[in-house]
Amino acid sequence: MKSLDLHHLHDRLRLTKLSPAISREIYLALSKYTHSYDEICQLLTVAPESHAGLFYVALGLFHKDKDVRLKVVDLLERIAEHEAGRHWWKALSRFEKLAYYRIRREADAEMKSKLGEKENLGIGNGQAMMVERRIS
Repeated sequence: MKSLDLHHLHDRLRLTKLSPAISREIYLALSKYTHSYDEICQLLTVAPESHAGLFYVALGLFHKDKDVRLKVVDLLERIAEHEAGRHWWKALSRFEKLAYYRIRREADAEMKSKLGEKENLGIGNGQAMMVERRIS
């Protein structure tokens, strides 16, 4: 990866006490610039399993900014789909995985509700109820 010093960013997450704004920038940068197979491999080499693995990346799941949490979920999903990243994913604690699934479930529910609102905008209340009865 040419534009990011992953080792430095991971060390900042690991070794320093950061403000929410600074940690936000680090998590968003990791999510933005880690997409390809090689970029994920590079991130995994910075966070070896023998040194807490993805623990410090997964701490982003508990960030106070919702956007950061969603971006970290996307990043962890890409890592879990990666051939080598699966091993790092399996090494995450149950607590981190529960947070991942909770955020994922909330995001999916929010997306479904937004889609439902868009569909119901053009339909009157009575017609919307009839459509709901037909579906269920």
